[in-house]
Amino acid sequence: MMRRLLLGVVVFIVAGIVLSVVFRDSQGYVLISFNGWQIQTSVLFAVAGVLLSVWLIAVAWKILTAILFAPTTIRRFRARRRAKKARRSWHEGLAYYAEAHWARAETELEDHAEAHEAPGLHHLFAARAAHHQNKPDARDNYLSAAGQDETLSDLAVDMTRAELQIAAGEHEAAHETLARLRTTAPRHPWVLRLYAEHALATERYDVLAQLLPDLTKVGTVSQTRLTTMREAAAVHALAQPNDTGALSTAWRNLSKTDRSNPKIAAYYARCLSALGEEDEAANVIRTTLKKTYDRDMVMIFGRLAPRDDNSQLADVEAWIEKHGEQPELMLVAGRLCLARKLWGRARHYLDSEAAARVGPQAALELGRLQERLDDADGARKSYRRGLEKAVYVT
Repeated sequence: MMRRLLLGVVVFIVAGIVLSVVFRDSQGYVLISFNGWQIQTSVLFAVAGVLLSVWLIAVAWKILTAILFAPTTIRRFRARRRAKKARRSWHEGLAYYAEAHWARAETELEDHAEAHEAPGLHHLFAARAAHHQNKPDARDNYLSAAGQDETLSDLAVDMTRAELQIAAGEHEAAHETLARLRTTAPRHPWVLRLYAEHALATERYDVLAQLLPDLTKVGTVSQTRLTTMREAAAVHALAQPNDTGALSTAWRNLSKTDRSNPKIAAYYARCLSALGEEDEAANVIRTTLKKTYDRDMVMIFGRLAPRDDNSQLADVEAWIEKHGEQPELMLVAGRLCLARKLWGRARHYLDSEAAARVGPQAALELGRLQERLDDADGARKSYRRGLEKAVYVT
């Protein structure tokens, strides 16, 4: 207002100077006659009078409107002032939050939250700041306030709530929130990942199994992590049955990808063996090893007792020809030969450099073989070597 007034004065003075220069040599005159009255003056003075009158009328109008609309003007001024404070509070609150000054961040974010155009965002970050101060009640109050803001989606509020509940170890509450999120946004990439990670951490493998198809499609989890989740869910499914029929059904219900995973197939073979299905367990391992070589499956295969003993040893020797003298293959072949009293072949496998790399097991088996062959001194040396490996293993 003052700026405009000063500008008007300056303009009026400048205009007067210009007119005085223009009419310096030719003053002229103006005659006004009205109702018997006559006014005669110079053109310069008349023009100055008109300009002054216009300016005075404009000023009077401004003053009049300011008086008439004073309440509205004051309200608008206060609203602008509150909005300015809210924006400054928002910026300072985020800065304190980034600096991990949780208490100051909480105070700044909440002081002028309702005056901001998005109060829900203030409440969300205030909830995070309260969480870092171990204030669950304040955190929940801020989240409730954020949920009342129509400019903020329920997805944003519940996602923040779930993350904070997980971080605080409130697993039951987090599970409920994540289940609600799954209904609200069934294919949201981060919801799927967060829910799956929580299900894995809390051993809710049934929930994890339901999430895996969609989680695989969205691609927000690394392949390594996804494989870990699939293995955990599959192992849980295979661990539940207590008879062969149910176990076979659980195996068939797994995806083709899971059935071809060596770790899952190895666990299935162990389950079959525990139920006395040694031949079926051996067949599962044979089928898997045709596609992917796996050390653990070889070790499991060596502990099975299928009806066809000769076929079992022949398979191991065929794998040695195909994959070379792998330590676990040499150890298993030696054990099988030892069990069949094939002493020469057993010594060949167990006394090899490859078998020695397995660890103390090969030395133990070799000592047993030497005892069978009445080589007490050799047996003692083998047992000692195995004991040293077991003690000094790094």
